[in-house]
Amino acid sequence: MRARSGAYGAASPLDSDERSASAAASAPGGSLAFDSLFRELAPYVLRVLPRMGVAAADLDDVAQEVFLAVHRGLPGFEGRSSAKTWVYGICIRACSNYRQRAHRRREQLVATVPETGDAHSPERAFAASRALTALDAVLERLPEAQRAVFVLFEIEQLAVTEIAQALACPKFTVYARLYAARRAVAAGMQAHGSKGGE
Repeated sequence: MRARSGAYGAASPLDSDERSASAAASAPGGSLAFDSLFRELAPYVLRVLPRMGVAAADLDDVAQEVFLAVHRGLPGFEGRSSAKTWVYGICIRACSNYRQRAHRRREQLVATVPETGDAHSPERAFAASRALTALDAVLERLPEAQRAVFVLFEIEQLAVTEIAQALACPKFTVYARLYAARRAVAAGMQAHGSKGGE
């Protein structure tokens, strides 16, 4: 069930970008290192946050919280994980805080569907849009821990070792959460498909 590049907003492998982001994070020079890290990872953060439940209207604010935390934490970043993994851990905490605030305000988080530039027909674009909307709805219902693992593995295509580092949990826990998340997503997508056929 590994997502292919381009499916559901999945990232292509970014090995060179990840290496340059890690180099930027470990480079001396304070603000210069942060500026470089920001340029490298801002698109990644802006892609991940909506998949973790951040509404489009709040995306800029939560991204700003993430990069404020990155800026504060950068001097202490020891490079034990990649910069991308480290920043993802910060994204998870920011999203958790965001959802707690949204729940207290009783806001309804609504998924927005990005334009799909590779659709060859209106029918395919519509089907892709419906599938993406269904996936976002299913992800919204997952427990936070399962959702984080599913997004990192299936959509962002990180390795289990990196996910374990980002979430500060054993690899076995990552596998267990991924297994549970895959079952829930498959069931949710199947239920959505049967509703769409009625």
